[in-house]
Amino acid sequence: MNKLIITGLFAIMITMAYTQETITLEACRDSAIIHYPLTRQKALLDEKNELKIKNLNKSYLPSMAINGQVSYQSDVTKVPLQNLPISGIEPLDKDWYKFSLDVNQVIYDGGITKYQKEIEETNLDLDQQKIEIEHFNLKQKINSIYFTILLLRENTNVLQLHKATLEARLKEVESGIQNGIILASNGDVLKAEIITIEQALDDLKISMAAAISVLNDYTGMTLTEKTRFLQPEIKIPLDEFTLNRPEYNLMKIQQKKIDASKQLTHSHNLPKLSAFGQAGYGRPGFDMLKNEFTDYYMIGARLNWSFWDWNKSRKEREVLDLQNQIIDTQKETFTKNIHADLTNKKSEISKIEEKIKRDQELIRLREKISASASSQLKNGTITSSDYLTELNAESKARLDMQIHRIELLQAKTEYITTTGNL
Repeated sequence: MNKLIITGLFAIMITMAYTQETITLEACRDSAIIHYPLTRQKALLDEKNELKIKNLNKSYLPSMAINGQVSYQSDVTKVPLQNLPISGIEPLDKDWYKFSLDVNQVIYDGGITKYQKEIEETNLDLDQQKIEIEHFNLKQKINSIYFTILLLRENTNVLQLHKATLEARLKEVESGIQNGIILASNGDVLKAEIITIEQALDDLKISMAAAISVLNDYTGMTLTEKTRFLQPEIKIPLDEFTLNRPEYNLMKIQQKKIDASKQLTHSHNLPKLSAFGQAGYGRPGFDMLKNEFTDYYMIGARLNWSFWDWNKSRKEREVLDLQNQIIDTQKETFTKNIHADLTNKKSEISKIEEKIKRDQELIRLREKISASASSQLKNGTITSSDYLTELNAESKARLDMQIHRIELLQAKTEYITTTGNL
């Protein structure tokens, strides 16, 4: 319960801390995990495991049972002398009464309890690791939403810059129209283009609001369109990596459980030693010829050894060995697929980096062309349509570069995500 309270308070602190003007991808992922319903399951799994271990530890405590029996039998033990007229020898009654307290104390159980506890611990690890896999998938969702917001924000910035440029040109064109240098239709073309850009900005605003709303649902934050979404700084070693995927760790825990299960199977064939005691009251007691109620007791030790089970345990261990080999092949296949995926991602990163280099050169050339077209439009030597063609080409080049920069960050993030080192 204390763990749940601490987690809840921490979640509130995180939420309050990030209702500010800036936010990072890492903070969004952390907050999403804190607010994820399955996260609360971790503390419950710990409590469940603790109770199971406590119950297993009670196997070392003595067991006690009260037993009672009342019976009537058709015949009793007789001795030849009881039919002679000798005093002190009476026939036994046929109704018998027995009430006893039986105590049993395990001294050595062959390691059964020890390996049962190990299996319970690995079961806990398996359940916890399954939650880690869910967290991993959640982080991927947050990555996707966050980069979608970044792309929408960059699209908005480029279009706003494009609109501001058109509005500046429109003022110049209107001045030329008033002076009779430029035709009035040129102004209408620019106005129509500005309206088209405003429509695109409205669409982007709606998409941005939807993406932020989804992110708030996952993170429990109160982010708005005014929030500044910081671009992550990502540096990754592309030559080597350490595989830390939760699926890989899950398979390793499964093999650990198989090892404990093999030990448990083997322990069933080992000798078991226990001490026992019995205290009782009844008729007859241990003296079968004494026909009266009496108390009695017995203490001793018991050895049990199932040394032959027709190789059943050996076959069970062989099955577990095969399961272990199956997991080895799964691990090998998983690792091979990860390597192939990372190779593709490294190639994608290199391609995007080359695109950005070409984008910079293209923007420099487009700026020159747009500046020349702007001067020609101002002097009335070209139409607004001609100018828009060049300006749109420059805006597209700028937008492409911003998109490629975000795509590069996303590709690097996906690379790190693929290795499991988020």
